[in-house]
Amino acid sequence: MFLTEFTIEEQNKLLNFFRENKILILCDILKGRGKFVAEWMLIIQKINNIQWVLLPINVVINHYGNEEITITPRGSLKIGKVTIQRKGGDNGKNTANMIQFKVNPSELFDCK
Repeated sequence: MFLTEFTIEEQNKLLNFFRENKILILCDILKGRGKFVAEWMLIIQKINNIQWVLLPINVVINHYGNEEITITPRGSLKIGKVTIQRKGGDNGKNTANMIQFKVNPSELFDCK
């Protein structure tokens, strides 16, 4: 079900929940929990030459979370610069119902 299929009241309740829990959700998505929690993020890009950036995970979380929480026109959820959507595309397999998180890692080159 797309978020645009909910009533406006239900959409507002969802948006309020995500606004109240924004940092915790972004930490779970980008940093993880427990024994293998990430403290750094390494981005490597090769177009003509190789460039890389190594950033503390809190800088990354602040970068991706610095915008509002919205519902996209296609019914997905954006928490800052992180898009959350139903995975889909698996010809009806159960894996098509998983959640997919999308970020643009090349944006982090501007955080140097």
